[in-house]
Amino acid sequence: MKVISESYLRDLFRKDVPETFRLEEGQILTPSASQLLGEKGVKVVRGVEEPCTSQPGAAPKKTEAEGKTEETKVAGPRYVSAIDGGLYETKPEHMTQLTGNRLVPKDHPRIVFRGRLDTCQGEILLLQAKAHDAGKKALVADLSEILEWTRDIMRRDVLDIPVPDKPILGLSDAELRAHSHNPKKYYGVGHLLPAYDMGEMILRLNRLRAQIREMEVSAVSALKETFHLDKPDIVQALNRMSSAIYIMMLKDKGGMYT
Repeated sequence: MKVISESYLRDLFRKDVPETFRLEEGQILTPSASQLLGEKGVKVVRGVEEPCTSQPGAAPKKTEAEGKTEETKVAGPRYVSAIDGGLYETKPEHMTQLTGNRLVPKDHPRIVFRGRLDTCQGEILLLQAKAHDAGKKALVADLSEILEWTRDIMRRDVLDIPVPDKPILGLSDAELRAHSHNPKKYYGVGHLLPAYDMGEMILRLNRLRAQIREMEVSAVSALKETFHLDKPDIVQALNRMSSAIYIMMLKDKGGMYT
């Protein structure tokens, strides 16, 4: 097989993910296959290259001070490309860490998504300052929870661990849906169609909601595979966050943040 595809590797790794993958002479990896190997932490070994870092047949050396024998150690590279398996002693300026010591270009979709998370955190903090100045302590508290969600998503994406299924604003997934679909029952106001005369706080909340929706789209772009979505927990968490912001708009409109 000359071209190694992502689907081929997924079938190969279905039962077990190896530490190394040997790429024979003349074989090439598709970009998605290279990315998969990097994300799984599989080292690409090319041709007759040995996967170990020590030199075969290297003779032990003696320390003059103690007369002890120790194995010669060969330092391995500090970083590996998650795209093509390339090895680096230092991190190139145009690359950054995806997870662990695996590098990707700074315009990689996962890094773009993390940049949007960072921007969203800045927007939340500015909105918190505005709410604090307006004396809306309950809104500041709710925004603190949203801020913690964005930071937790960032941390879990970097560490490659799932986002847990947990309430937001004290509401389960089913309650969140019920509250956002029937605002008159829970907040005494109808559905909101944002307009310039709603007041600055609601409009700022609406802008935050729109940014979170953009992050959700960015996450899908960064995490989707050919026929399935990797890390659906992140996309689900962002969807819940946007619903929570809409509920916060309803609460402000209903006078619950005064």
